[in-house]
Amino acid sequence: MKNKAYLPLLAMVILGVGLSHFGLKSDENGTLLLVDNRPVDVKGELSNYWTSLTRDCSRIRTLTSDEDMYQQTKKLIQSYSPPNSSSVKLFTVIASEEWILAEAEFTDLLPAVALIRIDTEQNLKLNAYSMHVIPNAVWSGYTKPWKAAPYIRQYISSQAREAPAAMTNCFDPQSHSFNE
Repeated sequence: MKNKAYLPLLAMVILGVGLSHFGLKSDENGTLLLVDNRPVDVKGELSNYWTSLTRDCSRIRTLTSDEDMYQQTKKLIQSYSPPNSSSVKLFTVIASEEWILAEAEFTDLLPAVALIRIDTEQNLKLNAYSMHVIPNAVWSGYTKPWKAAPYIRQYISSQAREAPAAMTNCFDPQSHSFNE
């Protein structure tokens, strides 16, 4: 072989070796990029990045465990699917207007994200809020290999169109179940 053939041959070998590390995998939820047989949700990563750049979370309030509304949310979720829901551990709990979005893990149930509506009238005598879970807007289960945040945001938004878009856009899962 002449020396002129080595450079194109080297380029083809490098390209071939590089491409051997990539592939595509399709299923009912879409297509994943495989990098050394490890699935990567490129669409989910891009969606999550775009959402993080364009969202406005200034009107979204993160509830903390010392707040009454947080405690009421925890009690509501504990009573939603007893007895297994009594082991609830809350992670992300955010509120906007009369809405709460709560991320939860359980000992014997799949992880969940629940959309909760607060009735506008507060029961002042009991210092409690009247709340209810929107049954068709509860995500339950894992999302792997899909990126959790965009997948769950899209599901909750499509199930409860009246919920504030800013709240669902500002949902960033914190639990181990959605961040592996």
